[in-house]
Amino acid sequence: MLTAMIVDDEELSVKRLKRLLHESGEFGACHAFLNPAEAYEFAKTNPIDIAFLDIAMPKLDGMTLSGKLRELDDSIKLVFATGYGDYAVKAFDINALDYLMKPVTAERLDLTLGKIGKGRQSAPSLRIRLFNGLNLVNRGRPDVPLKLRSPKTEELFAFLLSKRTVSREEIVETLWGGLETDKALKNLNSTLYYLRQAVDADKTGSVIHAGRTEIRIEENGIDCDLYEFERLLKEIRSAPERASRLLKKAEALYAGELLKGKAFEWAVPIRRRLEQEYIRELEAAGRHNRKNGLLPDSLHDFGVILKLDPLREDIHHEVIRLHIELGNKNEALRQYRLMEKLLEQELGMRPDSRIEEDIRNLTR
Repeated sequence: MLTAMIVDDEELSVKRLKRLLHESGEFGACHAFLNPAEAYEFAKTNPIDIAFLDIAMPKLDGMTLSGKLRELDDSIKLVFATGYGDYAVKAFDINALDYLMKPVTAERLDLTLGKIGKGRQSAPSLRIRLFNGLNLVNRGRPDVPLKLRSPKTEELFAFLLSKRTVSREEIVETLWGGLETDKALKNLNSTLYYLRQAVDADKTGSVIHAGRTEIRIEENGIDCDLYEFERLLKEIRSAPERASRLLKKAEALYAGELLKGKAFEWAVPIRRRLEQEYIRELEAAGRHNRKNGLLPDSLHDFGVILKLDPLREDIHHEVIRLHIELGNKNEALRQYRLMEKLLEQELGMRPDSRIEEDIRNLTR
């Protein structure tokens, strides 16, 4: 389901378009704004698939707003819905999806939604979740988890998913290292056969490509949380100004550590790398938000870090100071006692004297 935004200073036009969008069945959420500045602030922290914009609006017109939205997320599709035909050429110059004349009809809107459909890729054949365990679902039976033949079949698939492209030599060394080479290769071939029978059973497109020397995963054939998570981290590094928005998406994906509950030794360094990269971006965002006076956002970022690494004393200190600055005296004390208990139980040590001084000042 898509998420839409409507921005128009005419309330009747907003109500009409919102009703038509809901009736189309394509949209899971439809956010409407009479004030374009408020719409822009909302888009900073909330994902939007398609924005329907009026053009002639006071203070911030639709063309200017469209540019600002594209700066936030260049994947947002833009549709202009207006009573003026003078801007059509300019709209298509900026690659708008469509240009609608008011009043918008259901028939005309269907044409616009058809353009969205043409731009979509075919649905992935598999939905795979590697965070907080291993969960596989075939698109043909979305309510039934996909079961693999054996634990080794499951491990092979998890290994291929994590590596994407890997040599047969590395696979046998990692998963069958205690066996002679011929026997290990035989086990690989038979396990791979059963895996492909399960994963590619619907014949809609092969997810696993096996060559003579290497095996690779066809990423376009699957919806994998790991791939989306890594894409988000890469995007955050290249566009730090969008970090807060992107980190919210990453947080929704990171349901728990990679392959949690699976005793795969090879997964440990991958798991640690992902967590460290995630924490690094959260910490950078937290400090950036604090510097810019966005204290609740900073508090949230640091709080996520502590869920992942509860022994980070420096982050506990940041949270305590933020609570003090926000006037949350009881929360600051609660955070201090929690940190004090953790440090004593896990490390046998007391909190840093600077934190203790902050707490003494707070309780005077």
